[in-house]
Amino acid sequence: MTEQEKANRLLRDAQTVAISGHVNPDGDSYASVLGLGLVLSEAGKTVDMLAEEQISHFSYLPAFAALRPVDEKRNYDLFIRVDLGDTTRLGRAQIALANSRHSINFDHHLTNDGRCDYAILDPKASSTCEIIAAFLLENGWTISADAATAFYAGITTDSNRFLYDTSGARTHRLAARLLDCGADAKRVYFHEYQNENPKRIAFEGAVVEQALSLHDGRVMLANITQELIAKYGLAMPEAEGVVDTLRNLQGVEVAVILKEQKQDVQKVSFRSKEKVNVAKIAESFGGGGHTKAAGATIEGENKDVFPLLRSVLEGLDRP
Repeated sequence: MTEQEKANRLLRDAQTVAISGHVNPDGDSYASVLGLGLVLSEAGKTVDMLAEEQISHFSYLPAFAALRPVDEKRNYDLFIRVDLGDTTRLGRAQIALANSRHSINFDHHLTNDGRCDYAILDPKASSTCEIIAAFLLENGWTISADAATAFYAGITTDSNRFLYDTSGARTHRLAARLLDCGADAKRVYFHEYQNENPKRIAFEGAVVEQALSLHDGRVMLANITQELIAKYGLAMPEAEGVVDTLRNLQGVEVAVILKEQKQDVQKVSFRSKEKVNVAKIAESFGGGGHTKAAGATIEGENKDVFPLLRSVLEGLDRP
């Protein structure tokens, strides 16, 4: 029996299921939880869709209101972790994992710590939503219009509107199948790309203007502090897309943003266009990810981490 067949049998047999993505969730993380949760709920299972953080930008996703924090007293037949290969990034959902008889991991990242019974992994996939939706369709599960909308949103956001190299013919064919299932693409595109907060646009402009240019403009480094984000009345998760804006600038090969989470915790997002494997840079800081999109969490104060990050980027060989 293959890994897929074993995982599918677990899904079929489980009656109580918990699903969680990673801390600081993005669209793919939320959508993977919600899309899979809807499919399993509609199949008659009792499902807890877990999230400690509820970022309002993603409230348009179907069943978003069903997201709930971890209940330490609840036990499950099956725990499913989505969109992460590092167990520590589950946060409090590690409690639900410990309270479950079996576990499955769906993920598209390059590295995985193997902490689940079964893993459905594909680092060449555009997103975890692509992996889950394909798995469900291949194994005869019914995907409702709401679940299809969630999966379509995860694919769209994690592929940057199908622009990344991982969005090949396979991804487009799957997206078409989700549209056939009733996915509301207009809803996704409106909320993701046609409903911008003016404050965020002003903030983005300030970040671009203040960004540090290295290697004759081929590398851009921006520092987003709590003070800066508060100046524009935003929350730190709303700063996520700025790294793509920097990367998209003419002449830029690598874009990096440092984000102050707390006084002694900093997050870094890395992006590249063609030449630089930013996953290797992220790994040097204890992080990881994909060749052209990666991240890391660094302990230390912003004033100390920023010059360290700058020094590493200045040392890049011909970016």
